[in-house]
Amino acid sequence: MTTHNELWLTYHQASRCSKPATTQLVELEFQNEKLTDLEDVLEHLFRQGFVEAQHRSLSYWENHSGQRLNPSHAVEELLTEGEGKCPQSALRLIIADCPPHLWFSYVYTHRSAAPAVTQRVKFSHAQEAKLEIIAHLTNHIFRNGYLPARYRTVVTWQGTCGRKIEEHENLGVLLTAGEGLSETSPLRLIIDAACAHTKTCHAACH
Repeated sequence: MTTHNELWLTYHQASRCSKPATTQLVELEFQNEKLTDLEDVLEHLFRQGFVEAQHRSLSYWENHSGQRLNPSHAVEELLTEGEGKCPQSALRLIIADCPPHLWFSYVYTHRSAAPAVTQRVKFSHAQEAKLEIIAHLTNHIFRNGYLPARYRTVVTWQGTCGRKIEEHENLGVLLTAGEGLSETSPLRLIIDAACAHTKTCHAACH
């Protein structure tokens, strides 16, 4: 019976979803200790400092097709099935160090009686541009045509409790604080559409 000595893996860190995944070849025998299952491999990666200890509770395995794997899964069995034998079939170590998406709602000041529409933005689907601060999110909304360009000068952001959020504020910090984490606690994009209409009419008259 052939015994495998190496395993290929790729790191998929949520906070780096816009960057290419990093690939690593792991030796399954280290200092006379054999890494027999995925939990052994994970513990080895943390002991070596390849992944920060604070992410231990946020890390889990998938095969190269995205199917979740049990930490007790034998490495030899996976390699025999062709999983992790080469870079193309590398196992995926998922590090969910930040939420994969953000929720916000459109709030029109002149439609106080109408329900606010809520939208989710997946960070993995916004790879054409980084989403790190509120300004990036605002630009993403207008770049994709979710709001007409004439509203660009009349939009502001608020938190779930009504606090004004500045364009330079970090999305990760806001999410950590619970802002925009779910459909029931979205950030609020305030749109003073009436003001935009007044400006348009004023410009047309001149």
